[in-house]
Amino acid sequence: MLPPAKPKSWNHAAAAHLLGRAGFGATPMEVVSFFKLGRAQAIQAVLTVPPVAEPPQLDPDDKPPYSGIASMTPADKLIFIKKNQQRDRLELQTIRQWWIGQMLQPPSAFLEKATLFWHGHFATSVQKVKSAGMMLQQNQLLRKFAFGNFRDMVKAISCDPAMVIWLDLQQSRNGAPNENFARELMELFTLGIGHYSEDDIKASARAFTGYRTQRRQGGFDYYEDQHDATEKTFMGKTGRFSGDDIIDIIFQQPACATFICEKLWTFYASENPEPGIVAGLANTLRKSDYELRPVMKEMFGSEAFYNAQSMGTQIKSPTQLVTQTCLTLECPPPPGFSLKFIMTSLGQLLFAPPNVKGWDGNRAWINTATLASRQQFTDALVGLGDKQKGGFQSKVPLGKLVTNETLNDSAKLIDDLTHRLISTGIDQATRAELIAETDKYPKPLSQTAVRETLSRIMRLPEFQLV
Repeated sequence: MLPPAKPKSWNHAAAAHLLGRAGFGATPMEVVSFFKLGRAQAIQAVLTVPPVAEPPQLDPDDKPPYSGIASMTPADKLIFIKKNQQRDRLELQTIRQWWIGQMLQPPSAFLEKATLFWHGHFATSVQKVKSAGMMLQQNQLLRKFAFGNFRDMVKAISCDPAMVIWLDLQQSRNGAPNENFARELMELFTLGIGHYSEDDIKASARAFTGYRTQRRQGGFDYYEDQHDATEKTFMGKTGRFSGDDIIDIIFQQPACATFICEKLWTFYASENPEPGIVAGLANTLRKSDYELRPVMKEMFGSEAFYNAQSMGTQIKSPTQLVTQTCLTLECPPPPGFSLKFIMTSLGQLLFAPPNVKGWDGNRAWINTATLASRQQFTDALVGLGDKQKGGFQSKVPLGKLVTNETLNDSAKLIDDLTHRLISTGIDQATRAELIAETDKYPKPLSQTAVRETLSRIMRLPEFQLV
């Protein structure tokens, strides 16, 4: 077990840290309320599954079938395909907007952050799946198991229609097994490189033959006549293994708990965790029979989660940047296709990870292009720069962020806004520079002056960290 955090280390900064890492940040008032709960009750709140809003209804029967496309003229075929593609794009944007909306709801934020972790872990892209309905179905599956049993989640994801298509289980049959899912199951989902052999991949692939999905309805099918029911030897065990049998054997390997606990710590706390941290969490995971909630409770309650290596050291992912900025500025997210444009330019378009490994994260989020996009997004959000960039207008409620006092006091304004936007604070030299810049504006400050001050703060390196 990891050493628990000392009671005296629970303060407003620690509460803000937990809100930012387990969720997507909070307003100053929400941080105060969270702090008053105390650490134990705050962690309990993080791991409590709230009622989830009904997802958008996508009607598969509303899509015209492709069965008659062969008899169409080239012109009619092109019109037909374009209409279907447009419908798919609209449905996909609908579920992206819904998911971001869930992230912005305080009771749901913690569950959605965990769902985002699993989306990156079991990275599946609509670019190959080509079905918003299937992607939403997988999203719901990840949400269902986000704080649940990891073994059960892996078994469920092996039967998930989007995953069946994404890793080519649809093409795997007796006598011609496809190895893609079998390889990624061990390399990326459960064990990591070095803990399995090529023979294990071949045996596992045979066990997962016969998995199918219905592209139109999005259901899962198992075709027994296409399953290889012969004997297989996998990780030293021999039998007529099914896919679930393979997963059970994988979860008997010590490396499985170590692998996923290192990923959890890296996502929620810090990179390159000490071996003792991972070993402690992995031991808890094994003792709990792969229930995730005890591990996360131990992680969020540990001393290491609140130390200098963890607090304010993680680069915000694009999703974190968009949601946390909107939360702290108390404004809605960009609407419609503006959201897609922004998330694409920032480097994390939901439901479209770049490959089966998902997003690299942390330092990979920042380069010359994405840093410029981050600044363009925050400028547009507060109503500066090219207002057509991303196609949305600012809805930041400046009246909630300033008072008559702060409009006449540069130091007070800077302290209020940096406290709201940068939970770890800024150094005195940076504070002095910000005050000096704000002092150049006549008092009381105009809306333009406030917007430019917000922009200046959000261009600080500290703002990119959580």
